[in-house]
Amino acid sequence: MRNFPMLVAALAIAGSAQAATTISSTNGPDAGPLAGQVVTYNFESGAPAGLTGNYTIATGSASGLYAAPLGDTTHYLVVPGAGASGSATLNLGLAYKSLSFYWGSIDTYNTVEFFDAGGVSLGSFTGSAVPPAPADGSTGSALNNRRVNFDFGGALATKVTFTSTSQAFELDDIAGSAVPEPATWAMLIMGMSMVGVSVRRRRYLGSVAA
Repeated sequence: MRNFPMLVAALAIAGSAQAATTISSTNGPDAGPLAGQVVTYNFESGAPAGLTGNYTIATGSASGLYAAPLGDTTHYLVVPGAGASGSATLNLGLAYKSLSFYWGSIDTYNTVEFFDAGGVSLGSFTGSAVPPAPADGSTGSALNNRRVNFDFGGALATKVTFTSTSQAFELDDIAGSAVPEPATWAMLIMGMSMVGVSVRRRRYLGSVAA
């Protein structure tokens, strides 16, 4: 039983090495996360634990600095929070097989990058990679304000970095489909093994009694 955590970790590493991240998106205003995903970060309580870097939490719009994603009247994340460029990194705490967020006024100078638990990049994507948005920074276009989903193809993301080389990268309602941590998988496997042993023992004792 001691080998199960190592096995799970090895499988996760192998999956990361072979994975390819794919992107899909839907027009705004945001209709919410995809089936099977749960909103983990909505920024209504301010900056979440694990968020570091150059950012601000905003509502509404500020001319020349940031604009609320189309139809979004709640708090949202803006990168950079100060200056003309910057990055913010969010350590997710759990491992996710897919992540999505509502990306406002998508620009070519916005970049999002995902990493696995070993620090290996699962892909870096600019606004121009989002299909079929023109990434022209339009604040009033449903085509350029989109729920964007990233599927990691079997790999697991534990960290995401948002970067913008101009004002600004605006996003809200990060959602994802998380998987159990390796230790949890090990406990599940051990539990199933113990159930199997118990069933076999009962069968044996039953046959002896017969």
